[in-house]
Amino acid sequence: MALVIFAIAYQTAASQLLASLSADLEDTAVEFSDLYRSGGVSSLREEVASESLSHDSGQFFARYINKEGDVAVISRPETWLAPLPDPDMNGGARQWFDVVVNAGGDSARILTVRIEGGGWIQVGMSLQGYHTQLAQIIRLFGWSLILVVIVGVLTGWWQVRHVLAGVDQVRRTAKEIGEGDLDRRLVLDGHGRELVELAGVFNTMLDRIQGLLGEMRDVSDHIAHDLRTPVARIRGLAESSLMKQGQEAAATEESLAAIVEESDRLSAMINTMLEIAQTDSGVMQMETAWVDIAGLLREAHELFLPVSEDAGITMVLKTEDAPMVLTGDAARLQRLIANLLDNAIKFTPAGGRIRCAVQRVKDTITLTVSDTGIGVSAEALPHIFERFYRADNSRSTPGNGLGLSYAQSIARAHGGDIHIDSHPGQGTTITVSFSV
Repeated sequence: MALVIFAIAYQTAASQLLASLSADLEDTAVEFSDLYRSGGVSSLREEVASESLSHDSGQFFARYINKEGDVAVISRPETWLAPLPDPDMNGGARQWFDVVVNAGGDSARILTVRIEGGGWIQVGMSLQGYHTQLAQIIRLFGWSLILVVIVGVLTGWWQVRHVLAGVDQVRRTAKEIGEGDLDRRLVLDGHGRELVELAGVFNTMLDRIQGLLGEMRDVSDHIAHDLRTPVARIRGLAESSLMKQGQEAAATEESLAAIVEESDRLSAMINTMLEIAQTDSGVMQMETAWVDIAGLLREAHELFLPVSEDAGITMVLKTEDAPMVLTGDAARLQRLIANLLDNAIKFTPAGGRIRCAVQRVKDTITLTVSDTGIGVSAEALPHIFERFYRADNSRSTPGNGLGLSYAQSIARAHGGDIHIDSHPGQGTTITVSFSV
């Protein structure tokens, strides 16, 4: 870039210097012509001598040639030994010549002007000063280029070290994290916007990884706790059956039935955990199709209505007759609705009321299940969608704490969201929203 700038500046300066020299020659030629017309050859001779003295020796040339071709006035530098060009008698009124004036290669620019009466005035100037000025420009640029290179190298070295310092910090932090220090975080303030953004993304990823590891530990603890009881019961029932061998067949059948029931409960819990994990990680393959969410709610209402009536709970359905269609997995959406209705019935006492509804507002379909049950405390509300979490007032009811976690996973897998609003002793409202 510096070379390109210099080339442009050099050409501009050379053109301006040459134009200035040519303008001076034109002014001098016009001055001599006017002086010849007013004072003749003698006045011209005096002015030429005076002009020669005002210039450096060996720089200025002047000559008057009359119409017969004889030289009447001349001032020629001693170093100009080469033949000088004569006017072209048939040429224009102004003629320019760039000539070499000696064996040393010195050059000059000469202007020839026709004057009244048929004579010619020639004025010339050595280009030595012109070339000297250009050489000074080149020399100045050379030193400037050296300075630019030195400053550029030092600046580039500093910038690279500054950038690589941030990259090296990322490397060292990643190495420490790889060795198990998950509490380490990147701080790259002052290292440039890109590296600061990289640090932010890196720290967000670490927070997510640490959160997932924490969830895995919590899930492992919950699994160990929740599986211990049914496994112990299965083992106890099996031992009881072995001890009762040869006794009543009815007691043995009852124990085996209980074992099958507990095994089914364990299997359902494990399958639910696997499905939640697959859904959250995005690897679950859903069989998507056009699904009428209003139709699914009506079917679930008909299925759970006898259960709610047996429990002394009034269940009300509110939905439009027109289909409310979205793209999704019908089986998993059915299970989502079933989990919400099952929870509502489970935690609503006799005499309570459950309202389930679905409506569409512009591009959003909203599924709502509300009850007048025991509600959820403010302390438990932030944890209600965590796996295996059960509030204190729900521990006496059957369940494993996976229902709402599963519902949230399915809702998010369909591009939706789930929200809960609850007050102890007043009831709970769960809203699932889908964008269509």
